[in-house]
Amino acid sequence: MAAPATKLLKDLEPLAAPQRRRAVAGTALRLTGTPELGALLDDLGARGHYERVIAIQLATIAADRAHLLAQLDSAEAEFGCRALAGLVRIAVAPAELVARVPRLPQRVRRTLYRAIGRRSAGPELADALLPEIRTHFGDAEAAHLLPYCSPAVVAEHLPRLDYATPNWRTLHRNHSDLVLGHLEGLAALAGEAEWPHLWPWIAAGADTCALRHPDRLIALAARAVRYVPLSGLGGTVGALARHDVDTVAALILHPSGRGTGLAGRALFTALRELPDDRLIALCTAYPDHQRRAFLRTLAPARRAAVIQVFIPPGTDPARVDLDALDQVPRDERTGLARLLLAKHGGTEVRAVRERLIARLPWDEAEPALRESIRRPAAEERAQAYPLLVTAAIGSRDPEAVGALLDLLRRLRNEQDPVRRSALQAIGRIPPTLLRSAHLPALEMLTFDAVQARDRSSATIDAVGRIARTLLVHGARTGEAAFTDAALRIIEILAAQESSVPLWQLHRDLPHGAEHRLFDTLRPRLDSAAARDEWDLTLRLAQGLDRRAWQVPALQQLLLRACGARDDHVIRTAVDLVLANPATRDEHLAVLLHRDRSLIALPRVRQLIATRRTDLLGLVLAGANPGRFSSPKVRMVPDFSTGFGGWTPRQVELYARALTALVRSKQTAPWEKAWAIQRLGRLPESVARLRGYSEDPELTVAEAALTALGRSEEAAAAVDVLGRYVSGDRARVAVSGMASRARSIAPDQLAGALRPLLDAPKITSVKEGVRLLAALHAPEAMATLRALWDRPDQHRDVRRAIVFGCRWLLRHDEAWQILDAAVRLPEVASEVLTLAPGELPVAQRHRMAELVHTVAADPDTALAGTALRVLGTWHRWAPAETGDLLVRRLTDLGEVGLWRQVVPVLVHGGFHARVPAAVDRLLASADLVLVDRDLPARQRLSTLLDALAVAAESSEQARTIAATVAARLAHEPGWHRAAIDLRLTRIQWAEADAGVLAIRQACAHAHGALLTYPAQRLRSRLAATPNVVDADTMAAVVRTVAADSTAAALCALTLISQCGKHFGWSADWTELLARMRTHEQEDVRFAAHEVFTVAE
Repeated sequence: MAAPATKLLKDLEPLAAPQRRRAVAGTALRLTGTPELGALLDDLGARGHYERVIAIQLATIAADRAHLLAQLDSAEAEFGCRALAGLVRIAVAPAELVARVPRLPQRVRRTLYRAIGRRSAGPELADALLPEIRTHFGDAEAAHLLPYCSPAVVAEHLPRLDYATPNWRTLHRNHSDLVLGHLEGLAALAGEAEWPHLWPWIAAGADTCALRHPDRLIALAARAVRYVPLSGLGGTVGALARHDVDTVAALILHPSGRGTGLAGRALFTALRELPDDRLIALCTAYPDHQRRAFLRTLAPARRAAVIQVFIPPGTDPARVDLDALDQVPRDERTGLARLLLAKHGGTEVRAVRERLIARLPWDEAEPALRESIRRPAAEERAQAYPLLVTAAIGSRDPEAVGALLDLLRRLRNEQDPVRRSALQAIGRIPPTLLRSAHLPALEMLTFDAVQARDRSSATIDAVGRIARTLLVHGARTGEAAFTDAALRIIEILAAQESSVPLWQLHRDLPHGAEHRLFDTLRPRLDSAAARDEWDLTLRLAQGLDRRAWQVPALQQLLLRACGARDDHVIRTAVDLVLANPATRDEHLAVLLHRDRSLIALPRVRQLIATRRTDLLGLVLAGANPGRFSSPKVRMVPDFSTGFGGWTPRQVELYARALTALVRSKQTAPWEKAWAIQRLGRLPESVARLRGYSEDPELTVAEAALTALGRSEEAAAAVDVLGRYVSGDRARVAVSGMASRARSIAPDQLAGALRPLLDAPKITSVKEGVRLLAALHAPEAMATLRALWDRPDQHRDVRRAIVFGCRWLLRHDEAWQILDAAVRLPEVASEVLTLAPGELPVAQRHRMAELVHTVAADPDTALAGTALRVLGTWHRWAPAETGDLLVRRLTDLGEVGLWRQVVPVLVHGGFHARVPAAVDRLLASADLVLVDRDLPARQRLSTLLDALAVAAESSEQARTIAATVAARLAHEPGWHRAAIDLRLTRIQWAEADAGVLAIRQACAHAHGALLTYPAQRLRSRLAATPNVVDADTMAAVVRTVAADSTAAALCALTLISQCGKHFGWSADWTELLARMRTHEQEDVRFAAHEVFTVAE
């Protein structure tokens, strides 16, 4: 009598994958707690790959901890991963896993983190594992467990692991109150340099905080907006606005302009409850594309108040935003159009006049526009037809639409460019304005366009959109006339071999309308099927997407389409038929028994490999003749996944087919390489691949080595690959060893990677060093130190050792190596590749000292490399770093570094040392050196320009700019720079700050610099128009206009820029009139060059 294991395997052999899983589950549940289960698991566990996988599945379902723990200690990482996932699922005692942590390969550990993340039980396991993981594998891996720990453990470890946390969103979701408290503590101490790193941590949990702690999130955003754009809040900003609309509006209107990133339909909807003056301010603050979205979100009755942002007073009729004008209600739109027509330039230019007339009532617009569509020039008619359609749409009157369609009968004899523009405009007519009486005229227009000899693809596309609009409207309302008209248009499109526009119908049709639509189309679909024409059927199924699954008759048509004459039709139909999870298994069997050559299609192969494994014997037994394959050719199917669920017989069948393909003399080299790579993905593949690694054909040998790098048998694969790391095939073998090393236990890594470390090739040694360190082998530090101390060690190996030390910084030996490395010019630059975010705060000071050491090196090339990263370390840099930068900038004997020093000094957090640098350079500004031209003056000029740029966005830099400007006030040759620095102090929403900055800047404006403050002010205003407050700037103008000539010119610049941005209202016009009568002649002349109305 057969053993229970043999009988079970025999019963599972003919089953498909889902049935097999159910059978395994049934067996496990039946044998749970019985002695038979242990014997069955022992028998299966002693067999091959497939049997061991079945045993792990049985043990997981039956909660057999002993078997799973035994498999966890397996040399093959695949079984360890499967067993570990099962142990987490059955809630194994934490002590059982903690004891094994030091021996878990990296691949198994990652499985552990994912399994804990998917598990919904308590935090005991994560609590127990985190300290052990952190001890052996560092903060980065321990941080993966932090979200799943208990609040007490999170509170203890978060301050030390926050820098390494990879998933703040999960951490917020699981511990929102605790995490938010930690971030609030950091925010209270954060300055300008810290917020760019802190805000992403806050924003990652915005969805959770917006629901649980909206007030605290808004308070953090209010702090952050001074320093960073408020990006990352996504859809949660709408919820925040619904909670506290006034505060969110204040964030958007923040003077820095960093709050305008808060946008989106949900937010705009919440903002609608604000009064008109706030809506106007918000709309003004947004950039143009967001303004339009904001306007569309408002109720039509509220848009009239906001339209002044789009059409401010004094707007040239030729430059009116017509899209915004069309958004306001009819009466307000008509009134604005009349006002614009009455203005200068509203009627003199025909094109402008007609665009505005199209916004008048239909009975006024139609007579004028009717004449326009009869003009002799085709270009003019192409512009007139859309305007006529716009007038009809704006009337919101179906009778006007009927009159429009009558006028459009002229299109039959038009040229295609004219016809195209008219049809594209017709496609914008809302279907609610159409009546059944309009349909004959609409059909005639589309038929004429499709049948015209000069029709273009754009015209056909416009006709298709009209047909789709009618079809969807008919399906929604149940009006058969619209559906019939749409079908007739679709029919003529199909007759002209044009595409049928049925995309995304599932989004537009009401519930159940797909059945009505199909019933309406059924006669045409059946008729087309009889002629073997399937375009309409396929497009309907694609357009309905998942809703097509609920229409059985449509699914039957798709099955018929799988036997069409056109290969493209078959491919499309097969994908659609196999899309429904409820029927795909059944349909796949039907299709494959009808035509086995369908195995050539990717979707068929994927389903057979992963679900209908019972069909593998059919397609692997021999040739698969049919539509896509000749009976004389044996095609080897390209399976790429699912091998873990195949039975040994199925694996062997596929392996034989692949082996035969490799051995065939007719097989091309690329086909052999493909077959070998597929062999490498099969279970227990090392034995099959070992022979090919010595093949004389290079393509075959390298394909075998590549496949070994993907084998599940990591130890055996590494053993084979290690033989080739010293020869010509090292580039392939080394890559494969790196991949497989992640599946080897840390305590076995040193032995497994020894061939790399002992290889004569530098590339092999470098990779061995990196892997030992990155995978936390216990011997890593000792090995790296020994290699470092080896006399005459190669430069690249030393650089690899330095790179590997980033994973070993808990060892003093690693810091000793880094300290020695910064004194070796050929190695020192490798130290600089480490970023602050990769280190705990406690180690950053020590690392910053090393960077400082390199930056002080006499080798200017090496020091320049350090200077490029020194700015990122400024918070932890030694106190003397600022002095170092000043010295390297002001030492005129050193010419190779000063340009790298400038950005570090002004952008890198060393602002406080800028005045010292300025003083030193001023002292030697006029120094003349041989073959050089005023070097100190050039350096100082560059420094001051960079400081002015930094002060545009940095509060710290603005403070330093004021100090430096005060020092330059007594240096006549530097008044231009002083003006630049003074103007950076302008606050666009604070009148007093603006007045003071302009007056201080203008105090230096004499002679050739008289107009310079106004020029700089114009540049600043042009760059940030949306953060300027009109009332504030008007107050500034009134205050400084009577000051000096330079100040009056600045006031004139403000008037000009604000008039253009806000519109020439009475206030700005009156201020300009004053400037035209200013007592200073230069001001009067300049004021007469500013115009409120274009001529």
